[in-house]
Amino acid sequence: MTVAAQIVDAMRALAGSHPGFRPAHAKGLVGAGTFHPSPDARRVTKAAHLQGGAAPVTVRFANASGNPQVHDGVPGVRSLSVKFQLADGKAADILGNSVEGFPARTPEEFLEFLRVQLPDAASGKPDPAAVPKFLASHPAAAAFIGRLGQRAIPASYAQVSYHAEHAFLFVAADGARRFGRYHFVPEAGEAFLTPEEGGKRGPSFLRDELERRLRGGPVTFNLVLQLAVDGDPTDDPTALWPADRARVPLGRLDITRISPTSVEDEKRLIFDPTNRTDGIELSNDPVLRARAEAYSISFERRSRGQ
Repeated sequence: MTVAAQIVDAMRALAGSHPGFRPAHAKGLVGAGTFHPSPDARRVTKAAHLQGGAAPVTVRFANASGNPQVHDGVPGVRSLSVKFQLADGKAADILGNSVEGFPARTPEEFLEFLRVQLPDAASGKPDPAAVPKFLASHPAAAAFIGRLGQRAIPASYAQVSYHAEHAFLFVAADGARRFGRYHFVPEAGEAFLTPEEGGKRGPSFLRDELERRLRGGPVTFNLVLQLAVDGDPTDDPTALWPADRARVPLGRLDITRISPTSVEDEKRLIFDPTNRTDGIELSNDPVLRARAEAYSISFERRSRGQ
């Protein structure tokens, strides 16, 4: 069994039995909108959806938990996935999380991180010392958990920044090549809740709040590209680049509605960061390169009602 398949199995074991749902990011909602590229985008990439014309998009907000019934007030990562519809009928995806970075440098390390959270076979309960022991020997994972603690419960899906874990190589029309990472920055600013505040709200308050907000107009994010310099690691999703690295505005994302068929849409859609177009190339990040297989396995299983 491949590492990607073992990761999917471990995620499903952590989440419990929820046939027909993703093993992670199981609770979400699908929406639609438009992306308006910035003139600056053409300086860094020849990708078709960043050349000037507005592109229709499908978006998905989600909770990272594998439990589709998880309360929105439970601390955890939130995500924004965007699928750009291209003129040739194909699509390109960008995925971002509410916490920068990733807890593991390789798929094997991520599998280890998942497994230390699983119940012990003998007792049926997780070993309370297992996760602290792992974090003590994996400082990057400990740093990720620390950042999560500061941003654990957004007040709104529209009021949190979403960061791509992985670097990509961007190729411009003149042949210039630069590594960069995506960041979605909310026009409404950021707002977070304490666990006490989140627990007092309804179980799906993030969806309810987004529905109310959209009645007043689009939810807008600015997509920016953080550029690497020589020496910045581009194959390690745990390594953050310094905040002062140059950022290029790529455009404006306007989300205008929640899909009336959101539940059905979620079952058929795959958002995969390796799904890109000419002008954007994969880095050598081993976690990034393992994700397509994991998504394919997850989709096949939930399509079978598993």
